[in-house]
Amino acid sequence: MTNRAIVVGMAATFIGLTALLLVAGVVVSPVLLAVAVPFAVVSYFFWYHASGRLRDRVQREAAQVGPGERARARQRARAAEHRRSAYRSAGATDGGFGRGAAGGTGGRGARSGAGGADGRDPRDRAPSASGMSEREAYATLGVDRTADSETIRSAYRERAKRLHPDGEAGDEAAFKELNEAYELLRE
Repeated sequence: MTNRAIVVGMAATFIGLTALLLVAGVVVSPVLLAVAVPFAVVSYFFWYHASGRLRDRVQREAAQVGPGERARARQRARAAEHRRSAYRSAGATDGGFGRGAAGGTGGRGARSGAGGADGRDPRDRAPSASGMSEREAYATLGVDRTADSETIRSAYRERAKRLHPDGEAGDEAAFKELNEAYELLRE
């Protein structure tokens, strides 16, 4: 039995009950007329749904309002992703808010304004042309090109522990290169 058949059956049942209550209300007691009113309303909505008019109305209203909103939401999401990608490829590690990439502390970037230490807005920077290729990223992490995401993640963590600038044998430049390689391969 399909949903349409069920709705038609329910509409017919409620229409029959409404008719029965109307007749009983006239013959037996006017109180039954008050009971027939909600049944009549429910019968109308079942009929409206069973006839397909409800679906047509919903689709018509969705066509007028929906696509514009959905398209704008997709456009905003794409723009945000492009901004994040540009920040990463330009070397910003903080989302482009003037801290982290310049080597500053959390408070330093906030006091020097949106431009960071050199007074420029990091969002105005063009993506660097000397970005790391995938081949270089795999070589930096020391994994082959067929490595899965778990292998890449474990190789990154192992090397990050050795190269972290706060460690004994830390190398800040190598650590930044390792982070760049991981960011490239993580996507």
